[in-house]
Amino acid sequence: MAVQILVNGLVIGLLYALVALGFSLVYSGTRIFNLAHGAIYTSAAYIFLVATRVGSNPSGPLAVIAPILITFLSLCILAAAVEFCVYRPLYRKKAPPLIAFISSIGLYIVAVNLLAWIFGNETRILRSGIESPILLGPVVITKIQIIQLLISTLLLSATFLILKKTSLGRSIRALSDNPTLIGILGINPLRLRLAIFLLASVLAAAASLLRAVEVGIDPNAGFQVVLIASVAMIIGGVGSFSGTVWSALFLGVIQNIFVWFLSAQWQYAASFFVLVLILLVRREGVFAARMRLEEA
Repeated sequence: MAVQILVNGLVIGLLYALVALGFSLVYSGTRIFNLAHGAIYTSAAYIFLVATRVGSNPSGPLAVIAPILITFLSLCILAAAVEFCVYRPLYRKKAPPLIAFISSIGLYIVAVNLLAWIFGNETRILRSGIESPILLGPVVITKIQIIQLLISTLLLSATFLILKKTSLGRSIRALSDNPTLIGILGINPLRLRLAIFLLASVLAAAASLLRAVEVGIDPNAGFQVVLIASVAMIIGGVGSFSGTVWSALFLGVIQNIFVWFLSAQWQYAASFFVLVLILLVRREGVFAARMRLEEA
């Protein structure tokens, strides 16, 4: 039973980690507590749903690849539009972070209502049929969960590789650490902000598709996920990207423990219970002290 809880927790925790890492990137680089990240997450699944049901209906691998490419391209355009039309004007006017936060709430509410108006409030299923379980010793797992594990791990590894081994990644981390220094070094912070929003949107879209293929999607699905992402960032320590990922994994396991022994209704409350306990002991976050070593 313990192994099963751990595996289930790691699967959902990796999906949380994708969203949380993107959320942390945006907050660390722009100081925007971007609740609209949840709208990006939700929109991805609906765009994929539309892309699979319109057009020429290609067969073979193209039937899956084409909708995925359309989804990621659409989400990048949407994220760029949000940055150019909402956040960048606020940045240029040096608006306080609270204004950007309220704007992100407004963006989320508008997006959710539009999705509910177009698609309805009911849960939409992206795939038909029942997934056959696979027995791996004491663990029961499905093919979709295996795909979630593999793709999530690959995307997280690729993102950290970009952050640590490329000039773009070093610039993003520098922007997170000292925005003033970026301008002195001759790096355009506006381009970096756009790159951060695009990268965060790709991570959120990937998590959305991987989750929606398993359980479906509804217009409000992004709210709980982005709240968990924010909790993971706070627990891990603001600016510590690896800490955010480890915290998301931990929250995934904790949620599954509560679901297993209590009820699914308690899974989100469990995350905030953990947040309160950790902030009482270490308000700067568990991994905050390691942030400098991580960025070295």
